[in-house]
Amino acid sequence: ELPARQYGRMLSACELVTLSARQVVCDQDGVFTHVYFPLTASISLMIKVTEHPPLGMVLVGSEGMLGASLALGVSAAPLRAVVQGGGTALRISVPGFIALLAENPAIGVVLGRYLYVLMEQLSQTAACNRFHEVEARLVRWLLLTHDRAHADNFQLTHLFLAEILGVQRSAVTIAAGMLQHKGLISYSRGVITIIDRAGSGTAQL
Repeated sequence: ELPARQYGRMLSACELVTLSARQVVCDQDGVFTHVYFPLTASISLMIKVTEHPPLGMVLVGSEGMLGASLALGVSAAPLRAVVQGGGTALRISVPGFIALLAENPAIGVVLGRYLYVLMEQLSQTAACNRFHEVEARLVRWLLLTHDRAHADNFQLTHLFLAEILGVQRSAVTIAAGMLQHKGLISYSRGVITIIDRAGSGTAQL
C-alpha cells in the first residue's frame, strides 16, 4: 500500500469518469493515453488472435488498474481493454502518471507487485483454457466477476461470455444451464446471480 500522502497526491491528479459496458478503452497494440483505476467498473483484457475472435485473459476491477506496464516504460497496450461491467473509474493522463512515478518511487514498487499478480492470472487463464471444459472455464470467469462486482448479481450476457471464453454462444447457454440446474447460479434477462459460491468453486476444479 502507498503512504497516505502519496496516495492522496495520486487521487488529486485523477478525474472521475463513467465507463459504459462494451466500451473499448484501449485497443491491442494501441498506445495508452490514460491510466484507469476502476472503482465500480470492471475491464476485460482480451487478446486478438488472427482469424479468431478476441479471447478474454484478465479481468481488472477495483483491485487493479489499466496501464501498469507504464511502470516498465512500455506505453503500448499488450491486450485489448473492453469494459465488461459499466461503472465508474478514476483516470489520469499518461504524462501525469509518469510524472507521479518519477516523484514517488513507492508507486513503482506497488505496480511491480501488481504486474506479478497479472502474470499469475494470465498463467491461470492459459492453463484453464487448455485443460478445462467450458463449464469450468465459465465458472472461473463468473467467480472473477463476482469478486470484482462486490455484489451477488451482475449484468453479463451469454454473447459477451462466449466472446470472453472463445466459444459458441450455445456452449455458454448449455454450461450456464447446467450451473443453474445444480443451484449454483440463476440467470434472467442478462443478469447473473451467484447463489452458491462455495459450490461454484468446487465445480471449477
